[in-house]
Amino acid sequence: MDVQTVLLSPKGRIGPRTFLRGFILLTGGYMLMQLGEIFIAPVFGLLSLGFIYMYVCVFSKRLHDAGQSGWLYLLFLVGYIVVNTIVFMVLLPMLTPNAYEMYMEFFGYVMNGDSVSAENFMQENQFVLARALSPTLIASFLLSSAVLGFIGSRLPSDPDSNRYGPPPGRGGASQTFS
Repeated sequence: MDVQTVLLSPKGRIGPRTFLRGFILLTGGYMLMQLGEIFIAPVFGLLSLGFIYMYVCVFSKRLHDAGQSGWLYLLFLVGYIVVNTIVFMVLLPMLTPNAYEMYMEFFGYVMNGDSVSAENFMQENQFVLARALSPTLIASFLLSSAVLGFIGSRLPSDPDSNRYGPPPGRGGASQTFS
């Protein structure tokens, strides 16, 4: 399989090695996109939609290899959101104490019902806060992605042909990128 087929088509099957290669490529690209959004221009955030689609394609094919529906990716996505939120909240005060203090000040306004002060605070500090949060965002993203990638790579492959096609490496499909 070539990179285009692995990343841009949700049909077919891929084995654990091809999955991990595609997953690592996507994770590195997404991390660079996040850094571009924080340090260069917010327009980089629009690229995340393309990355979401590519993650769906890679996970769908891996789930197909395990004989499962690609729709189960939604469970992976929910799990990722939960794990990422927990990891982010744990790492926030440790990695970026200044950003944590800013967050606490913002939530203080919100909890007191002072939405005008909360909005003003966020408008004045949005770029400072985004840059201050970047180490925590990147660390939580990488740790959560590692968990997700590990689980995806450990799915048992169906050794026989299934409704999604022949096993990777048979029927003209290569096991790795070409």
